[in-house]
Amino acid sequence: MAVKEKIVIGLGNPILSDDGVGIFAAREVKKNLPPDSRIDVVEASLAGFNLLDLMLGYKEAVIIDSIQTKDGKVGEIYEFTPDALVETIRLASVHDFNLATALKFGKMMGMDVPGRVTIYAVEVADNSTFHEGCCREVENAIPKVVEKVLQDLE
Repeated sequence: MAVKEKIVIGLGNPILSDDGVGIFAAREVKKNLPPDSRIDVVEASLAGFNLLDLMLGYKEAVIIDSIQTKDGKVGEIYEFTPDALVETIRLASVHDFNLATALKFGKMMGMDVPGRVTIYAVEVADNSTFHEGCCREVENAIPKVVEKVLQDLE
């Protein structure tokens, strides 16, 4: 059995409207990979330490998620690394760990964290209303983010 070197993690909740975009995109990525691919694709609704656990042992991780920015255009796709994220300054509990802090902690502890982490985030309109499926603009962004992820994985 081939060793898996890369992981794609689709984040979100598929029953919270646009919040499911990461999961829906990950499902499409998985459909487009050959059966003998050395890439794992998983769906999750995790953050911090729990998300770090999913990535341990992989050389590379790609995360697909939703995002809401102040002036963003719904359906816009952003690509960045954890370096663009602000680390948690004060920790009241381990639940306060965000991705940047969790990765830094993992490296400090000598954990086998990925050498490369790329985040693809789709600007969403609504990530809190109970509804299965995304709005039209976010739905239209899914094939585009899938194409970007597949290119990145090559």
